[in-house]
Amino acid sequence: MFRIRTVLATAAVAVLAGLGVAAPASAHDTIVSSSPGADEQLSAAPEEVVLVFSNELLSLDGNTGTAMIVEDESGKDWVAGEPVVEADTVTVPLEPGMTDGTYLVTWKVVSSDGHPTSGDYSFSIAGVAPTEAPATETAEPEPTESATAVTTQAEVTDEAEVPADDESAPWPLLIGLGVVLLAAVVTFIVILARKKR
Repeated sequence: MFRIRTVLATAAVAVLAGLGVAAPASAHDTIVSSSPGADEQLSAAPEEVVLVFSNELLSLDGNTGTAMIVEDESGKDWVAGEPVVEADTVTVPLEPGMTDGTYLVTWKVVSSDGHPTSGDYSFSIAGVAPTEAPATETAEPEPTESATAVTTQAEVTDEAEVPADDESAPWPLLIGLGVVLLAAVVTFIVILARKKR
């Protein structure tokens, strides 16, 4: 009887010990490190987010069990491509142009025990110079055909209004001088004729 009790007690201890060992083994994988790190403040925009887990992750067909989004304060997702799972590491590329502010990383993976697990953390950016749009030069409008025609017509009109020199203006003066000269000659001839008499 005593031997039976001893055997049962030993079996119970073995079962409990087995459960104690199996419990940690079946626990979900956790993040060991990340880049950017949780609550980290960056001075430049990151090019990617990298998560490293405590065990090798399960990579399903097409990475259907893995997802990650990186949202800014307005809710815009800056992830630029699908997550890549390599052993215990998940990497996602980010779009360029991230500005100062707080960003929330939300992730979901399939642990080595086959169960999905998820979580989130945040990081911030400070000191990134805002991107300025290049100044655009305002081109002066080219004159249209109608405007050119009006300008040409105005120039022609101005030229027509300028009085040309009247080539016939000296003739009356010459005729007057001729009459005076002729009268002087006639008078001189008359005086000479009287003296001869």
